[in-house]
Amino acid sequence: MILDSLLAGILIFGSFSMRTANVQPNPDDYEVSFGISKDHIHFNRQYERELGAHYIDDLIWIKLGKDLYIKPEYMNKESKNIRYGKIDYRMTFKDMTYGLTTRTTEMKVSDVETFASFGISKKTTYFEKLNVEATFDGYVPYGSKFEFEDKFKVSWNLTDKLHLYNLGEFSRLKGSTFYKAKIGIEYKL
Repeated sequence: MILDSLLAGILIFGSFSMRTANVQPNPDDYEVSFGISKDHIHFNRQYERELGAHYIDDLIWIKLGKDLYIKPEYMNKESKNIRYGKIDYRMTFKDMTYGLTTRTTEMKVSDVETFASFGISKKTTYFEKLNVEATFDGYVPYGSKFEFEDKFKVSWNLTDKLHLYNLGEFSRLKGSTFYKAKIGIEYKL
């Protein structure tokens, strides 16, 4: 009974993509992604091969609080050479957030920077089956270019527990700009 209540609402998700390498003669590129997500917790691991090189990308975060929240996050995106730990301290007003972000500069706990951050998030359901979610987070590091994470997710409820989703991301973080779009499947416990 206790385990049922802890697992209720957890999404288990995964995706797979494969493509011909842009530079030949390299083996085909691929990405395998899986993770779990629930309200204020997220874990995602991706195994990727690009131009013959293997990478592991991780994203883990926990959101504590509601109107005033703290969100510790760890990102290690080997495929884009981005790695940091950060903590967002933000206030929520309707669909918007604003506050401060403290982030490691070189993955040393003693070497951190703190700067202003803000965001907006919107979720809508159409026809009781189509869920659309869009988020934007902006960061203003002192002495650096404006950084952002812009994400969208569109999911279709195949059944009450099984969903097909399309996820997109366009980001500029720590001097690297990248984008990603993928299709996957998720199961709600």
